[in-house]
Amino acid sequence: MTTPGQSDPPRSLRIALLLLLCANALLLAAVLGAFGANPLSGWFETPREPQRLEQQVRGERMQLQPPGSVPASAPAS
Repeated sequence: MTTPGQSDPPRSLRIALLLLLCANALLLAAVLGAFGANPLSGWFETPREPQRLEQQVRGERMQLQPPGSVPASAPAS
């Protein structure tokens, strides 16, 4: 349904629009809880390699510090 002198949008533009609409629908479903209460909890909140701490050489010398207690590094010159 174009008027003379106008052309349809290119096919790649239609495909890109369709992909973006599908991505938005998927994200909306995730926000509304279709995939569970917290669908990404297995990726971001769990330690990825907890066995590394047990394999640490001289692990007793390691000290975990709170985020704000690390001294600031010298500015780069």
